[in-house]
Amino acid sequence: MIELLTMMHVMKNSLEQESIERYENNKDNINFVEGDIHRIPTSWIVLSLLIAIGTAYLAYSCNLQESGATRLVVTLFAFFFSGFYLLYYFIIYILLNKKCNGKDISTLLAPLVRSCRRVAAPRRK
Repeated sequence: MIELLTMMHVMKNSLEQESIERYENNKDNINFVEGDIHRIPTSWIVLSLLIAIGTAYLAYSCNLQESGATRLVVTLFAFFFSGFYLLYYFIIYILLNKKCNGKDISTLLAPLVRSCRRVAAPRRK
């Protein structure tokens, strides 16, 4: 989530700097674009929050055996830096095959996969 907001802030600053340079080069032709270009689309915010909440839940579930303070710190880190935590989770727990102290992603997604298979499976008469 913080990655998205940081990226949007950097893009906004670069566009403002470009507008200032364009204004200084063409003082006769003033053409500022204001308004919608500086806003973050709502769909991006919703998607970012969903990914952050899912990542925090994954971190919390994976660290069930840890102490409360450790679990809180890891969960907050996973929420605010969800992209980095998902990359960490993929490398450590998927590629290197390390086991979680609690529930891993396969046990978290098992009920969802079962319900999808029931819906997608053709019914016999």
